[in-house]
Amino acid sequence: AEMITIADAAAFHRETIERVAAAVELQDPALWAVPRQPGKWSPAEIAQHLVIAYEPALAELGGGAGFVVVLPWWKRTALRWAVLPRILGGRFPKGAPAPKEARPRGGAASPREAARALRENAARFERRLVEAHAAGPVRLTHAYFGKLTAPQILKLVAVHAMHHREQFPS
Repeated sequence: AEMITIADAAAFHRETIERVAAAVELQDPALWAVPRQPGKWSPAEIAQHLVIAYEPALAELGGGAGFVVVLPWWKRTALRWAVLPRILGGRFPKGAPAPKEARPRGGAASPREAARALRENAARFERRLVEAHAAGPVRLTHAYFGKLTAPQILKLVAVHAMHHREQFPS
């Protein structure tokens, strides 16, 4: 049984991405490519991570390959039971490693460009997912959780974006 409707998940996703994109736009261009701490991602890389996190799911919606599942079934089951409800409740685990497909490779030249790319990819993904969901049940692949429903995926990517929003200097 789905706890959250696609409409509610989509509204939450849209609202959250707008807040995150607005925060990205406010970043200081002089510090854009500078990691906040040694060994950590720069604001440009964090933004790039958020933009490209949509790409495997977009590919899967288009009939291609999505995220590669990297954990055995029993670990996925444990995570779905222990961690997923917390994420869907609004709390993203700190220090969780990014799946390989979502690790930043470079990044947009400017905060404004990154914000535009984030808004575009987020809107494209949401539109395609909502359309697909309207045609019948959708299950998309997550690297650590396995197959998730459309509302679960939208809520998860929104909470994930909110988690990274806190890493942008404000």
